[in-house]
Amino acid sequence: MKFLIVAALLSALLFWAGCSTTPSEQAYSNPEPRPIKTDNSRARKSLVFPKTIAGIPFRNLEVYESKHPGYGVGYQYEDSDTQLDISVFDGGYPEIADGIFSDTVHLQFEEAKKQIVAIEQQGFYKIISIVSDDWIQVGDQPFLYFSYTFENGFERKSSYLMLTGYDGNFLKIRLTTDAQLDTQVFDAFMTDFGNLISANSTS
Repeated sequence: MKFLIVAALLSALLFWAGCSTTPSEQAYSNPEPRPIKTDNSRARKSLVFPKTIAGIPFRNLEVYESKHPGYGVGYQYEDSDTQLDISVFDGGYPEIADGIFSDTVHLQFEEAKKQIVAIEQQGFYKIISIVSDDWIQVGDQPFLYFSYTFENGFERKSSYLMLTGYDGNFLKIRLTTDAQLDTQVFDAFMTDFGNLISANSTS
């Protein structure tokens, strides 16, 4: 899959997103979030993930690192309506700056969005709309943030991608839930995970 979208067209795509581009094309908007920079020199503690997050029970831990260096580990949470995947990995990079300002974090974010579109092109679902392509604050930590809705032939879902540099790794979150539960699930996740990540930050 190749998308020959030149940099000069990116701003035009953003302006005409609702008029002349498809949701898949909008996924390549490559925003430049500009939150206020904060002091990231704080020491970090390793996150310890609980048995449930936002009421979603933990299901499995996947260790990818042994067979695929750089792929790290994945924490999987799931119930009948919602899937939550939290990935911690370094992608083979020797250094990953904390937060969302580094080129490395932005590159990884764009690659994750390309994977979303690639899965659509394989026919697993159809992206209906791009809701947000920006940044978001989760507790004390900023994340690059991409949300969209899709249909899989049976139901409509809302899905969220969040990514940041954290404690020398990429921290990537994929949250997908039934569209009718969208706000309820997302708000509960933001509260629980925000508290979790803030509790592991020390000044």
